[in-house]
Amino acid sequence: MKLSERVYLVGSGSNGFDLTDPFDCHVYLLDGGDELALIDVGAGMGAEAIIANVKQDGFDPARIRHLILTHGHGDHAGGAARFSKLLDAPAIHVSGVIADSLRRGDEKAMSIDVAKQAGIYPLDYHLEPFPVDHELEEGATIEVGQLRLSVFDTPGHSDGHVSLLLEDGGRRILFAGDVIFFGGKVLLQNIHDCRLDALISSLRKLRGLSVTDLLPGHLTLSLKEGQRHIERANLVLDRLLIPEQMVAAW
Repeated sequence: MKLSERVYLVGSGSNGFDLTDPFDCHVYLLDGGDELALIDVGAGMGAEAIIANVKQDGFDPARIRHLILTHGHGDHAGGAARFSKLLDAPAIHVSGVIADSLRRGDEKAMSIDVAKQAGIYPLDYHLEPFPVDHELEEGATIEVGQLRLSVFDTPGHSDGHVSLLLEDGGRRILFAGDVIFFGGKVLLQNIHDCRLDALISSLRKLRGLSVTDLLPGHLTLSLKEGQRHIERANLVLDRLLIPEQMVAAW
């Protein structure tokens, strides 16, 4: 599904458009010309379907040389080991805060243990360990062929969460992971590394980016005036309140 000249949606689960496995987040394909990248990779069960969508959009999956993860939760990072095998070991990029935990396949560190207990993932779901080639930090850049992504450290939803800004053809495209969603919604969870104070700091950091396209990890995309969703969350914070949750408790 083409979103812009350089960006395609190739994966999405039940909290999106049902393109691939129900447990997948939105998975974005970046076309850098001589090489491609995936931003987030889904939970793993839909890896083959994601690759099929890459082919359907006219690309050779062998050109995917980067897997860039916004954070370590299963629906975003769980497919990395599977893709590493299917795609001949592309370079994997993830925040240095959680790199070692992902190398070990540490389900407790990534809150997959409690997510399985809560029924979010099947009990037989496992986080397969995978190598991390590049440890991301604030201010880093990632080159994908002709494209360059700027890295913003945006914890709050979880530690080791990053957001990625692509400037191309006059557009400022933010791959936001789970830090901010359409309508200015957020996702706070009862897990060990979800922190309101960090989320507020991250939303404040994103406030001045003048984003044109907001591409979050789930639900609706914004392909025009994307900054208004970030501003909406910040206006709620200005009133000393907490932005609306992307999902209801009941």
